Amino acid sequence: MDDAAVFSMMAQCFGPTDETLWDELTESASWEQFLDSARVLLQDEHPLGETAHRSISLTDRAPLQEFLSPRTVDALFNPPSYEAHRSFVAQHFTGGLPVSAVPVESLYRQPHPSDGSPAGGEYLGDAAHYMEFLFTQLGLEVPPQFAACPDHLALELDLLAVMLRSSMNRQAEVFFLERFDWLTEYRRRLVDLGSDADFYVGLIDVIMGIRAQQESFCESSSFEYTADSVA
Repeated sequence: MDDAAVFSMMAQCFGPTDETLWDELTESASWEQFLDSARVLLQDEHPLGETAHRSISLTDRAPLQEFLSPRTVDALFNPPSYEAHRSFVAQHFTGGLPVSAVPVESLYRQPHPSDGSPAGGEYLGDAAHYMEFLFTQLGLEVPPQFAACPDHLALELDLLAVMLRSSMNRQAEVFFLERFDWLTEYRRRLVDLGSDADFYVGLIDVIMGIRAQQESFCESSSFEYTADSVA
């Protein structure tokens, strides 16, 4: 599985899906391939998209337990059923509810209040406007279901996959390193939901781990990851 497919699969875990798609996504062989590819990315010493240069075999790489907690690893190896996923999405990924943990960047870009309440951002903040601009620059349209939140995690992950599939590896690297730091704040919100959120916390940890690995690689190599724009 290439890098684009890894990010695309994670995008579907945070976006709207139907039962058929979810069952295909979490089918044993497909999900195992995703986890194996995530293991590679968590240890990769090459920029995103350069899969052809990876020479270390999977058996020589560290297991996921080296990067994630035992609880989240267990959750990732046992993805929820469609009904459990649908229920979690309805309860926690829906805006306006007291227990919401909507994965939208604008909501987590504001300073976190000292009293421990959710971050004080609002929909359609600077991050949303940037994503709208980026979609326009790339000749794409924001899907109607994301019109109120173009900076939704599912869209950001999907756009990253699109860049990689379009051989925009450098732009994808810049986008990944510049945009996904808000997940540290979002992870705290998910953790507050308890064990039911372990699967989604695990996915966030995978994204954050890959980002940290890419950042470390770029800083220690001649690969230039600063740019005026990813568009």
